[in-house]
This record gives sequence, C-alpha cells and structure tokens, in this order.
Amino acid sequence: MRVIIAGGGTGGHLFPAVALGEEMMRERPDTEVLFVGTSAGMEARWLPKSSLRYELFPVHGIRGHGLGGRAKAVSEFARAILMARALVKRVSPDVIVGAGGYASAPIGVAAILARIPLVLMEQNTLPGLSNKLLWRFASRICVGFPDATAYFRGKRVEVTGNPVRAGFRPAPRQADGQTQILVLGGSTGAHRLNIGVLKAFKIIGKSVINLTVVHQTGEADVELVRQGYRELPFQAEVVPFIDDVPSALERADLAIARGGAMTITDIVLAARPAIYVPYPFHKDMQQLQNARVIEKWGGGAIVLDDDKIGENLAFRIDVMLQNLAELIEMGKRAHRLARPDAASRIAKVCFAVAEEKRAA
Repeated sequence: MRVIIAGGGTGGHLFPAVALGEEMMRERPDTEVLFVGTSAGMEARWLPKSSLRYELFPVHGIRGHGLGGRAKAVSEFARAILMARALVKRVSPDVIVGAGGYASAPIGVAAILARIPLVLMEQNTLPGLSNKLLWRFASRICVGFPDATAYFRGKRVEVTGNPVRAGFRPAPRQADGQTQILVLGGSTGAHRLNIGVLKAFKIIGKSVINLTVVHQTGEADVELVRQGYRELPFQAEVVPFIDDVPSALERADLAIARGGAMTITDIVLAARPAIYVPYPFHKDMQQLQNARVIEKWGGGAIVLDDDKIGENLAFRIDVMLQNLAELIEMGKRAHRLARPDAASRIAKVCFAVAEEKRAA
C-alpha cells in the first residue's frame, strides 16, 4: 500500500503527520509512506534528519502577507498544484492524507483531480483554511476535538483525537521536594510569552519556595531568556527546543503554554494541568478556541496575551501553586479528553478508505 501524507509549516501539523505515518508502517510493514511538506516550514529542517521519505514544495501561506506577498503565495500555490499532480501520478498512492497547514492544500487538490481517496486531519477546534476548502471532497475527516465536528457535515466526520508519536503516557508526578513549571512556547518559540513569563516570575519573586523551571524558548530568544533567569531566585533550564516532551511533562507539576492543538494534546495525554496563553493574532483565534475546550472541562486556565500578561500570569501561577493537590485533580480532568490511540484510529480509517476504493 502506498500513502502520501501532506502537511507542515509548523510542528503542529508536521508531527501529527509523522505520528500517523509511523503508525501505519508499524501496523502494516509493507506500507510505503511519502511525506510532503513545504520548503519554508519546520519540516524542511526536521525531515532531512529523519529516515523518512519526503518531498518539499516551495509554497507559503496566504494569510498574514501584504498584497505583493499574497500574489506571490498564489503563484507559488498554482505551481505547487502542478508539482503535486505530477507527484501523485508518479507515486500512484492508494490514499492521500492532508494533515493541515498550507503544505497540505496542493496535494489535497491533486488527490481530488486524480480521484484518489482523501482523508483529512483537523487538529484544532476551529478548522484551518486548507481543510475549510477541501473537506467537501474528502472521504473521511478525522478531528482532534469533538467541538470541531460542528464545522463539517455528514457521516464522514470521526472524532479520533490528535496522533502523537510513541512515548506519551500519563504518570503521577514524582515528589522530590521541588515544584517544577514547564514553559512551552511552541515548536518555533513565542517571544511575547517568553517575556510575559519572565515578568510574572519577577513579580512572584521569592514567594514560591523550591521552584524550578524548564523553559523552551525557540532559537531566537534563548540567550535573552537565560539572562532573564539569572536575575531571578529560581533554578531554570532554558533550551531552544525540547525533543523529549513526554519526559519533560512527566517531571512537571504545571505547564505554561500556547494553545496549539498538539501542545494541548501532549499536555492532556500526560495528565498535566496548564495555564494556556493563546496566540492573540490569529484571525480566527484558533488557539483560544482550543484552550477553552480544556478550561470548560476544568483541566486548565486561560490567561490572555495582552498588556497585563505578566501580572495576570503571576496571579494565576501563585494561586495554582498554593494547592498542589488541586493541580493533580486538574490534570486528571484534562486527561479525560485524551485519546492515546488516535494514531491507530486514523490509520484504520486510512486503510479502510483505501480498501473501499479497491472494492469499488
């Protein structure tokens, strides 16, 4: 069986795609998987270091550019569709999976034109632009959160959860006399969040005893944040990127993070409470919608990224660390939304869709 899985731009689209592909090859070793992404995305740095088969298209997102940038993006997209059609003809896949992000749209269009079964993955509660355009032509739509089903019609929608790579298991926090906070700024970092967290810790000062911090900053802010912690009475480990997120979450009592779908998925799988600080400049406020799902279940709290981010984070951190037993319960409530078998569920959907096509 041959499969093309397209998606990327950020880790939130790349890693679910990789998790699904690895699961499909694990369940059926004869499965051939080709990953397709964009040369402008995180996958251009990550995939060459892996042993996975991949191809990259020169395509950028349309949103967030000026008129000239949008015109260039549209021209790139048209060329990417031609490249995608040639790739689909050459590979002749049994099924194509769109994992979201602007990298998935050209392959999705090529799948429709070639009449190849198309499966879509939607990680967020509010669908992204690619899936909004493609879902009517898809054989199945696999969503990460139940709230996302409201944006798709028909029986093709299935709540599968978001697939993660092997390693995420809920584990009780091992008491060692230290209270640890894990700060996750996303796969590429988050400058405003980084600065807001430092300001919050300056406000808290010495009021929290035996606090340690692990802070993922992204490449751009790592030295800035390290310098900020040198002025604080906390032991802090500052890194640009965390490869082993399961282990980092296992050691944490509380996470502070953006509201990306895969970040939330990681946190609820680990049964950890969190303070979510959603990215404030997305047109559809996707991250805020994601975080509200967890807040509604009592599994986390939301602090807005505004002019008072430091003060509001300080207040929320202080309140939450006053009751570690409640933090544990909050993590358990968050874990009720976890779907640890998501990769297997979506793999089975893909196998079924391919077999339906063969039988038709």
